[in-house]
Amino acid sequence: MNAPRGLTRRPALATFAATLGGGWATRIFAQTPTTPKPNLPATPKPSFPKPTLHVYPDYGWLRGFNYIMPWGARIEDTWWFYDGTKMREDMALARSVHANAIRLWIDYSVWYRDPEIVTASFLDAIAAIDENGMKAMPCIFNRWVGGRLDYGGTHTENIRPNMPEQLDYVRALVTPLANDPRVFCWDLCNEPQGGADPTFKTVSQELSLREYRWLMGIADTVKKCGALQPVTIGTMNGTNITFYAPLVDVLCAHPYARDREGLEQLIAGYRTMMAEEKKPMLVNECVPGSDKDEVRGETHRYYWEKLSAAGLGCMPWSIREGRHVAARRDRMDGNGIDNSGYHPSFNADGTLRAGHEWMREKPTLRAPWDK
Repeated sequence: MNAPRGLTRRPALATFAATLGGGWATRIFAQTPTTPKPNLPATPKPSFPKPTLHVYPDYGWLRGFNYIMPWGARIEDTWWFYDGTKMREDMALARSVHANAIRLWIDYSVWYRDPEIVTASFLDAIAAIDENGMKAMPCIFNRWVGGRLDYGGTHTENIRPNMPEQLDYVRALVTPLANDPRVFCWDLCNEPQGGADPTFKTVSQELSLREYRWLMGIADTVKKCGALQPVTIGTMNGTNITFYAPLVDVLCAHPYARDREGLEQLIAGYRTMMAEEKKPMLVNECVPGSDKDEVRGETHRYYWEKLSAAGLGCMPWSIREGRHVAARRDRMDGNGIDNSGYHPSFNADGTLRAGHEWMREKPTLRAPWDK
């Protein structure tokens, strides 16, 4: 989630953009032709096997959620205190509003504490998603880290290409599910920092190249595990997407424009990227938050309508009110309308927030596995 939470380069930019209003924020994050291009390092262009399972030309039918387990304040304790019963309750909530997919966050920082137990919990979570008629998109690493309300994950110091322990972790998660239809896509990492817009002052060529090589090693490991599903990377916007394009089967974007016009501008940019890269694109994180229930509900509605019509899909952040950043009103981030980033669709008691009733309406487009 490209949202302000402290003094890192991404939060600083998001805060600046939010103070200037939707038009300025859109221009910064969209990286229009007038935006200075970053001086990116040359990168290797690997050749990976093509996916053969869950291969789709577009994703207009994609309707789901990022699943941030509400009982944990950080990604580590969500898994260290995993609760399969609560997990299934939340999956039932998602399905009640016609979700067909879940982006399931996990990280090496979770797994190394107790690999066997965490792997078993991960596989149970995949089963819980399937039991509720949805497919999973595991997100294997998280780079949305730092700041006042750090959610946890992989910090810059741990970006080490081909680190054996990290690759053992990748193998442990991917191998049992490599040809499993319950997984429809592998997201290698949430919001890597490399290849970013030059307004992100602290991103160097060295870090960009190191992070690229790190993710190239992860992509290679996933493919060598025999994964038949497509691979993506949860990139944000602009050159952050295109920098990593050689490593993925499906491009990915995280639009958080504050108004309809801004979202339309981002979508126009995504169409250009798809044409240039000759790859499909999906959106696996989106919709700015709001502490005003009706405002968030209406924002989510037009995001779903526009992103679905563009063939991109819509997976907001997140399902239920909880302990972590952006999931409770006293821990909002700045990634929202009026800088109020409160993101759940359901209240803590499992009721829909006011203004979100439209989500009960059955969508016209259905997932391939729903037909």
